[in-house]
Amino acid sequence: MPDARAEVITRRRLLRWGSWFAAVNAGCLAVIGLRYLVHYRAPGLSLAWAYALVAYLGHVSVLAYVPFLLLLLPLTLVWPSRRLVLAVAVTAASAGLALVLLDSLVFEENRYHLSVLTAQLLAPRTWAFAAFYFVALLAIESSLAVWVWRRTVAPPRRRLGRYLAVGLGACWLASHLMHAYADAYYYVPVTAFTHYLPLYQPLDSLALFKLGFVDVPRVRERQVAAGLDQAPGVVLNYPRVPLQCRGPSPPLNVLLIVVDAMRADALTPAVAPSLTAFAGDAVRFERHYSGGNSSRAGMFSLFYGLPATYWRAFAGVTRSPVLMDLFRAHHYRLGIFVTTPVHRAVGMDRTALAHVPNLRQKTVGRTNRSHELDRIVTDDWRAWLDRHNPSEPFFGLVYWDTAQAIDPPDDYPPAVAVSPGASAQQRQYARYLTAVHFVDSLAGRVLADLKARNLFDRTIVIITSDHGMEFDESGQGFKGHGTAYSRYQLHTPFVVRWPGRAAARVERRTSHFDLAPTLVGGLFGCTNPPSDYSSGRDLFSNGQWDWLIAASYGSFAILEPEQVIVSYPSGYYEIRDGDYRLVSRPRLGREAHQAALHEMGRFYR
Repeated sequence: MPDARAEVITRRRLLRWGSWFAAVNAGCLAVIGLRYLVHYRAPGLSLAWAYALVAYLGHVSVLAYVPFLLLLLPLTLVWPSRRLVLAVAVTAASAGLALVLLDSLVFEENRYHLSVLTAQLLAPRTWAFAAFYFVALLAIESSLAVWVWRRTVAPPRRRLGRYLAVGLGACWLASHLMHAYADAYYYVPVTAFTHYLPLYQPLDSLALFKLGFVDVPRVRERQVAAGLDQAPGVVLNYPRVPLQCRGPSPPLNVLLIVVDAMRADALTPAVAPSLTAFAGDAVRFERHYSGGNSSRAGMFSLFYGLPATYWRAFAGVTRSPVLMDLFRAHHYRLGIFVTTPVHRAVGMDRTALAHVPNLRQKTVGRTNRSHELDRIVTDDWRAWLDRHNPSEPFFGLVYWDTAQAIDPPDDYPPAVAVSPGASAQQRQYARYLTAVHFVDSLAGRVLADLKARNLFDRTIVIITSDHGMEFDESGQGFKGHGTAYSRYQLHTPFVVRWPGRAAARVERRTSHFDLAPTLVGGLFGCTNPPSDYSSGRDLFSNGQWDWLIAASYGSFAILEPEQVIVSYPSGYYEIRDGDYRLVSRPRLGREAHQAALHEMGRFYR
């Protein structure tokens, strides 16, 4: 009985010690992490600094208490040995502090945080210093552990620990709520802070939208009127050099047609007759890849010519791409007609379309069926052209959703025959092709209407998709989009008809990154090298990519012609071959890897 009682007392003291030891380590992390705050800039003594301090304290507290909750708590309950618990705690705390110190140094130099993938690039000398940090911190943590142990001999008479725990928990909760509201109301100095902390994923405004706490269109229009990009220089160095442009001569119109989730191999006479016929008189890029396997990443890479790993930073400061800046600066009328709500998964209301007034947030119809909404979008586009003054140049975006939703009209004839013994995925693929065929009919109407208005020869027409779609062709269980970085989800059609350019088929590798440099230089006459504002190159140059960065909502991949390196938010990475199968003996291409990581940090300040 006495032994059981002693064991209970030991557990209580170990838990009390572990909680205070975690609190002390939160203070150590806060001191080491001050390097992150040095790079953060906010206007004056504003709400942003209050948020930054609250978020900082809350986040370092979480980092400090995670080892306590995951290691010390279960270990104390199962095996309440003082020596074992203290040894594990000191080792874990020393390793955590060493990693944060190393991450702060990596961030200071490269503007990205440490992960399993980025760690591959660290030189042996850097790891030697990290080992030295760990040994030094081990000595410091051992001393702190003994000091805390002596201070926690008996339960404290005052409830200081409870007040401290409540305070740190309140900081964590308040920071997430503050960020959600700042995200909803486009308050840039707050949302810009996210990039600075490792493993920091604050609550965004999506929950507020769903609960109806925020009227998205009204808030957005008010913020557009006030100027959305309140402080782009807080985070970004974009463009790296001011653009030097002559202006469009002649001022050609630009029409960008995006068929959501259209694969490159769907551009055939049987599935997409109108678009295939159009491609025969245009420049067709046969080996074109999107910058992402999701709508947000694909559209970001298309408008910015940058990896979508920058999306959060650009969305945080609502910085529009230089391409859209040029359209506005040269008084192009903007006709934006999309089926998918731009403020949700795509996030274009705070990136590519951030400064477009009266932005159409979503298409409203009698039902939510995508094919009906796509018809409405098509009719609204044509109605907008009816009101357009032909003497003024325009930029138009028509973005259809039926193919992604796999939602053709119920009475629409199938595009391909389906055998009686077809699998569920084969039947779904056939229905997908029928949806593409339906969207192709809408595209045919838009193109014919452009010709009927005598605008065809004064308009650059670009036809592409944001990403592809997969139907488990590899037998590995990958379906839909946003699930893999395979060619089925990244290889998209890309067709450009530019007045004065001859039709051609281009076999070299191109990407969404190349559209912005092509228009910035070819249409607006900007003489800057594309590297000043983009990761791509002119589509009509002779270059092709040796590596490419593709992204999704959390992960990203480095694509090489023969392999794909996939990096996940957890820090884990994997290497797959050209058929997207795991490589048994992976070899990391250090040169391409290092260049890609540099590109993902080049536009941070």
